[in-house]
Amino acid sequence: MRDELDGILSEEEAILPSSGFTASVMAAVRLEDAALAPIPFPWRHALPGLAAAAVTLVSLLIVGVAQVGRAATVASPSAELLPQLAHILEAATRVRADCVVLALFLSFGSVVLSLRLSGARA
Repeated sequence: MRDELDGILSEEEAILPSSGFTASVMAAVRLEDAALAPIPFPWRHALPGLAAAAVTLVSLLIVGVAQVGRAATVASPSAELLPQLAHILEAATRVRADCVVLALFLSFGSVVLSLRLSGARA
C-alpha cells in the first residue's frame, strides 16, 4: 500500500485546472470587487472628540479675551497687557493646550489626507 502511494506521489505530471476554471474564478473575483462599497469614515465616533476639542479651544479663547479685556480697562493698558498675555500663556502651558492644538491639527490633517488619498471629497 505504501509503495503504491509513493508511486502516485512521485509522478511528475503537472496538475492542470479544467478549461475555463481560471476565467470563471477571475470573473467571480472581479464581480465581488465591483460590488464592495468603500468603507466610510466613522464620523459618528470622531465627532464627540472633535466637539470636545472645539469646546476646549473656544473656552481658552474666551478666557484669553476676558484677560485681555481686563488688562485694557487698567489706566495704562500697555503696561498691563504683557503680564496678562504672559499669564494666559502660562495657563495654556499648565493645561498643555499646545499638545491639544497639535493633536487637533494632526488629526484633522490625517483625516483630510486619508480622504484625499481615498478619492473621497472632503
